[in-house]
Amino acid sequence: MKLILKTRMITALVVGLTLSQAGASGPSLAQQPEVGLSVTKTAFEKIDMLMDPLDVLSGGLAAVTDADSLQAVMDRDLRFSGLFSTFWSDDEVPGEAALQYTIEGTVEGPLRDQRLTGEAQPTTVSLNLLTYPERQLILNKRYRPLPDQMRATAHHFASQVIEMLTGEPGLTMTRIVFSRGSDKRRDLYAVDYDGANLLRLTANRRLNLCPSWSPDGQEVAFTSYRDGQQGLYGLDTATGQVRLIIALEGLNYGADWHPSGKELLLSLSHVGNPELYRIRPDGTQIKRLTVSPSIECSPSWSPAGRDVVFTSDRTGTPQLYIIDSDGAGWRRLTFYGRYNESARWSPNGEKIVYATREGDFTQVVLMKATGEDRRVLTDLSWRNCEDPSWAPDGRHIVFASDRTGVFKLYVYDVVEDSFRQLTFGSDPDITPDWSR
Repeated sequence: MKLILKTRMITALVVGLTLSQAGASGPSLAQQPEVGLSVTKTAFEKIDMLMDPLDVLSGGLAAVTDADSLQAVMDRDLRFSGLFSTFWSDDEVPGEAALQYTIEGTVEGPLRDQRLTGEAQPTTVSLNLLTYPERQLILNKRYRPLPDQMRATAHHFASQVIEMLTGEPGLTMTRIVFSRGSDKRRDLYAVDYDGANLLRLTANRRLNLCPSWSPDGQEVAFTSYRDGQQGLYGLDTATGQVRLIIALEGLNYGADWHPSGKELLLSLSHVGNPELYRIRPDGTQIKRLTVSPSIECSPSWSPAGRDVVFTSDRTGTPQLYIIDSDGAGWRRLTFYGRYNESARWSPNGEKIVYATREGDFTQVVLMKATGEDRRVLTDLSWRNCEDPSWAPDGRHIVFASDRTGVFKLYVYDVVEDSFRQLTFGSDPDITPDWSR
């Protein structure tokens, strides 16, 4: 049995493998109009937050629009975290709500008119977090955003609120990078965690796949055919410049950054079948981790950078294994599912999420890093679900699913068993990676 590397949709283009029966896709659906989906199965205790409409002190209609945008983004950020329930002061608050905090603030539009000056002028925004009903001030932030910085301002304040009140890292400043397109042309895109600010990162009319954020968010490593041969490249997120990392004969695929940002894991096949290697960001080799007649691929570092989880078909079917950073200490992790791949460690190292094929469809599975407490997150209504990636809060994952007939990205809350659709449109979106 041949191991299908990473994503069934791109296997033939990447490594020239023939799809085996174990990895063959089910019957395709005609593309259907997409709709946003939101389902919650389980409710958990949350912090009740009162959202007080921001006071507009000056700036006219433009300032009112900015205030509305700030409020809407902050409200969505808190709810999307899964840690808050929000209520508006001009609505009737349910009697069971136990309001503990309130957000209020002011917006002052610029005194100089942009139409007269020809230059964008900053708005003054003051945002406050207070206890309720005592109104004790516990957080105050003052911003001077330009018109295109309003969403970032709201994201930043919401992140501060989440971390202060829960001790959990906020997701509001994070982004998700992924591959979009079909056939032999796929480009990289990035989008805010809430689905806004879609940005195209590549436009080389080639196949660009499997992006991976560096820990500091300054670079995205990805596999591409931009120069004709498959290679691993790095994209500078500030300038958009692309550099070659490594391009050996054969496979250069599935890179994952070490938590230190000083090396990468990937699968190379220049000496035969695909094996795992550690390389530096300049492409020089550090160590070959595996030596086997089987195929090893889809590696992922543990949060501490001491262990590696990956897929191997050494026992006949693709299963998950763990080795240490020197290639020793082999142990098999999965024994269920006839095809397991795309494993990723949770940020705290306690859990692993991966994709499994059993029957006609691929589903997403969550389990302890020891292999215990296996829990299938998706069901057959999702059709195929692939390439899960953790958010830095260890609560949310993003993955690709063709539940609407075309692969799009979805964010799943593993605590509440709720989800929301992240990307839309008619082009397939695959191989997402969540920034840290």
